[in-house]
Amino acid sequence: MTMKKFALRGLIVLAVAVALCIFFSGTLRTLTTPKARFAQAKMGKFEQSTSLTGKVVFPEEAEIRLPVPEGVTLTVTRVRVAAGDRVKQGDPLIQARVTDVDKTLETLRKDYETARNSLRILEKKTGEIRLSPGEQKWQEAWEAEKTAMEAERDARVNRQVLLQQAGLEAGADALPADAGEELTAADQAWRDAEAAWRQAQAQLKALDRYAIAESTWTSIQQKKEYTEKMAACEEQMTALEVLKKEAEQISAPYDGYVSQVLVEKGASVDGDTVLVMMTAEGTAPVIRADLGSMKQDIGKGTTMTVETDSWGRPETKVLSTGVNQEGHAYADCEINEDVRYALGSVATMMKNEIKMTLYTRAKESTCLLPASAVRGSGSDRYVYVAERKSSTFGGSGMICRKMPVTVLGESGSTVSLAEDLTYSQVLYMEDRALSEGAAVMTYDGN
Repeated sequence: MTMKKFALRGLIVLAVAVALCIFFSGTLRTLTTPKARFAQAKMGKFEQSTSLTGKVVFPEEAEIRLPVPEGVTLTVTRVRVAAGDRVKQGDPLIQARVTDVDKTLETLRKDYETARNSLRILEKKTGEIRLSPGEQKWQEAWEAEKTAMEAERDARVNRQVLLQQAGLEAGADALPADAGEELTAADQAWRDAEAAWRQAQAQLKALDRYAIAESTWTSIQQKKEYTEKMAACEEQMTALEVLKKEAEQISAPYDGYVSQVLVEKGASVDGDTVLVMMTAEGTAPVIRADLGSMKQDIGKGTTMTVETDSWGRPETKVLSTGVNQEGHAYADCEINEDVRYALGSVATMMKNEIKMTLYTRAKESTCLLPASAVRGSGSDRYVYVAERKSSTFGGSGMICRKMPVTVLGESGSTVSLAEDLTYSQVLYMEDRALSEGAAVMTYDGN
């Protein structure tokens, strides 16, 4: 009986010891094994937001000048606009005055009076000159021959210039065989002009019997000279008076925006001087966003938001895309009324960089995972997945397996993958480092 009691106690002690071993072995495994959660992989269209910076640019510009006669200059007296100003047709841009206009007008008046007085003296001396029909024909032929001679001279000079530029010499009757198209055309033009001159000479010679007496011809030429001088002075005085009025207010030729002001008060300008640059007629400034090295497909109509400190986040649309001279990709976005309300005038926008956010959504569904579940960098990206293993004694556990993945897109919180991992148990949010083949368990002990 005593032996039975002793055996029973031994069995109880053994059972307690085994239970304790099992308990503490489980506790030890729990303490030493990394714990992680399962990431929820799902199929969907990847959405991404990218922060960008932009600035106001003027894609198409036009030069604003004032036609000024050769030898005349203007002095700018006031600049009425600044870069970024919106103007209507007729709004003043620049005010100026014609330099020494009164002195120039006085000189022209004196030249006009001198020519007129000379003409009056000539007419008084010669009286009215009347030509016979034959003399009129001879005069017309003389003028035609003079015009033809000048045309032949100009064509011959142009031909000689092209010959020298090409390093060639023309023969008596033809050009060298390697003459270019432009030189060949110039040679033909000269030959045509020469033929026309010779014909005019022949017509004039045929009318020699009607030649006007030398004294009468001299009077006719003098009268023509004085008349042309008076007409030239009158034309110049008229142009100066018109310019004087126009310079007082140089106005916008159409509605648009001023992109650059290229003169300042006191500047001396002429007809070649660009005073102001404006947006080309019918165009408008845009916000040009620098896309940097973005890989997203951005096209016309893509939505962007403009970030502001106190006026919300107005939306704008991409109007066009391109690459600048430095090779940087860009997107031009519309400056709509919402953007102007939030950021102010175009002139105000030009003072600072504009913060923008681009939101894109993939056209096709892909596997989406939390960003913290995708590891590695560059082309070496991977995830850890849980693999179930059974033990010899019938138990089961999990080990880590490293799986390479292909990243299609990545935002702050989500990664788009080419592989479908919706049926895999992707591990993340571990309490310590994971490694290939190492045991792992969930936070609830499974």
